Amino acid sequence: MQAENPDVVIIATGGLPDIDWISGAEHCTTSWDFLTGAAPTKESILVYDGTGRNPAMSCAERAAVAGAQVSLVALDGSFGPEMTYSEQVTWKQRLYDLDIPASFDLLLKSVQESGDKLQVTFANEVTGKQVTKTVDQVVIERGTLPADDLYQELRAASANDGVTDIECLLAGKAQPGSETSNAAFQLHRIGDAVSSRNIYSAILDAARLSNSI
Repeated sequence: MQAENPDVVIIATGGLPDIDWISGAEHCTTSWDFLTGAAPTKESILVYDGTGRNPAMSCAERAAVAGAQVSLVALDGSFGPEMTYSEQVTWKQRLYDLDIPASFDLLLKSVQESGDKLQVTFANEVTGKQVTKTVDQVVIERGTLPADDLYQELRAASANDGVTDIECLLAGKAQPGSETSNAAFQLHRIGDAVSSRNIYSAILDAARLSNSI
């Protein structure tokens, strides 16, 4: 890459599913694998929504349409807080149409084998009480962790140590050092390469950054 002698390098390498924090993660299916068909659909499925965005509902819908017995469990205290209002209404209607029960305020604690099924343990965020559910399959949507190996590799060679000035970014002003003749390139990252967000945030990152370099 450096052989191209760039002035600016923008890293948009995305992220990978964030499930390693779960005790029993090896028994879980990521929303990515479930939606792409890389994992089979079993008879009873619990979909855990740790983001309040669209993917968990997409998983629940796919499972229900496939004929599975589905339940949706969410960390948030209400349905889809990270969705737009129109998305919330559309998905709520779909939830009712498919007769998918939903539970809220539940923090996933562990997943363990129980015979030929999986026992899922939660803690109620309001009462602190433990809640357990037993199903055939657990599908997890918890966003992503940055796939930032390339970004970290390039930081030392960059003029700005990979730091994006947020105030300049939001104001549409040039990033510090963008007008210097320093031979080193500026390094920035956008979207899920920074943190887990939706595609609209990544596009906005790119548009703002392009106007501030």
